[in-house]
Amino acid sequence: MTVGFDYGGSVPKGASKNGGGLDEFILPAGVVLTSFSSSFVPIVGYEESVGIEEDKNRYEPRVYPDDFYEGRTEPAFGSGSAFTARVTISGPAEYRYNSVGVLESDTVDKDVRTVVWTTDKKVRFFNVVAGKWAVKQGDGIAVYYHPSHTYNIDDMTAALQGARTYYAQWFQPYPWKELKLSQFPGLATYAQGFPTDITFSESIGFLTREEKTGNAAFMVTAHEAAHQWWGNMVLPGKGPGGNLLSEGMSHYSTILLIDQVKGLSPRIEFCKRIEERYGESRQVDSEKPMVKIDGSKPGDTTVTYDKMGWVMWMLQQQMGREEILRGLHDFQTAYKDNPDHPVLQDLVAFLKPYAADPVAYDAFVKQWFFEVEVPEYALDKGEKKQDGSTWTATATVTNKGSGTMPLVVAAVKGERFDDKGVANKDYTDARETITLAKGETKTVTIRCPFEPERVLVDPDAVVLQLNRKNAVAKL
Repeated sequence: MTVGFDYGGSVPKGASKNGGGLDEFILPAGVVLTSFSSSFVPIVGYEESVGIEEDKNRYEPRVYPDDFYEGRTEPAFGSGSAFTARVTISGPAEYRYNSVGVLESDTVDKDVRTVVWTTDKKVRFFNVVAGKWAVKQGDGIAVYYHPSHTYNIDDMTAALQGARTYYAQWFQPYPWKELKLSQFPGLATYAQGFPTDITFSESIGFLTREEKTGNAAFMVTAHEAAHQWWGNMVLPGKGPGGNLLSEGMSHYSTILLIDQVKGLSPRIEFCKRIEERYGESRQVDSEKPMVKIDGSKPGDTTVTYDKMGWVMWMLQQQMGREEILRGLHDFQTAYKDNPDHPVLQDLVAFLKPYAADPVAYDAFVKQWFFEVEVPEYALDKGEKKQDGSTWTATATVTNKGSGTMPLVVAAVKGERFDDKGVANKDYTDARETITLAKGETKTVTIRCPFEPERVLVDPDAVVLQLNRKNAVAKL
């Protein structure tokens, strides 16, 4: 296979995500090459990783002052310069070859296929992916997949189509003509959201099975599609709180898209899964506030993805859906071509004018972004009593954690959803809202026009908490 390039501007540098296996490869099973490293194209500028060897000359992470982001902030990855690209790829005719932009030509001569991809709008990164694919197309989207791996194509197509539709409404119009997804062999277990061309391991979506507790194919596609807006259109700044605007905002976007396209039950289950992963993976003794997260600690990853995504979901409840989406739309407008690359501190400052209650907004931001606070609720002494045609459910709720949030407590009858996530008609609940400070205990009384079976907190998965399984009591 041969690859040729014409590009304007600087070729960016950066580090790719790797879930184990090969980052880049040229093999009969497929091809993945990226501009994240100097493996197949030159990098203009300084590449920090060159010459660094583990346990020999690795330097300590930089210590950033609290005000480091004021003024111009350099990009978290890449040179920050957008460029046009024309990519010519030649190889065996039985393969398809994808890159960023739009397909200018695809010709075959003597068993050699030559394709040319040209960017219709500037990009900061590019890739080359090849495979023996079938393709499913939609309105401005396409999924390239192994012909025998058809199990999840409909869900992945729905996620791409939903991203083109709803992310464009919520954040900014999609600037490129097409958004496509290209499968690669399970030699590695990651996906990456390059401009217009998402690379996607067969191991984390194409060959997975949908369950009530989650749909990996839809979720990963939604997350990687969100990188078109959070990572490509808005390139975050280098330093603490930077990568949260890429990975955390993509997780938040995924919550929104699952809720919009798949419905309430899948959204609740996704939130529960990332909450559970945060609770299991966080490093309690060394966890830093989110504005201090720089990727240098073992527990930073789950904060960057899971906690940030859920806290933005909570911030939406605090601000209101229309207000936060209007603020995020304007934030994208302000920073999409800005040489000052934003970090989390820039985002929370930018959103404040959109909050109806600035005092409540400041209290939320202080607790969740500038401190390490997480509530943990436990229920005890659940009882029920009949009073004529109605019932009264009572339970004692204790906040064993350190965060303070308005909390819905519900008395319920029946299971809310069946095994496929469809709402059960015989489910019903009654609700009360309380607020518990650190260590506080309250007895909740809920009047019900039905006989309740149990009491639980946060039935809609709105408040991030630890050990959610302890926040239910049978009656």
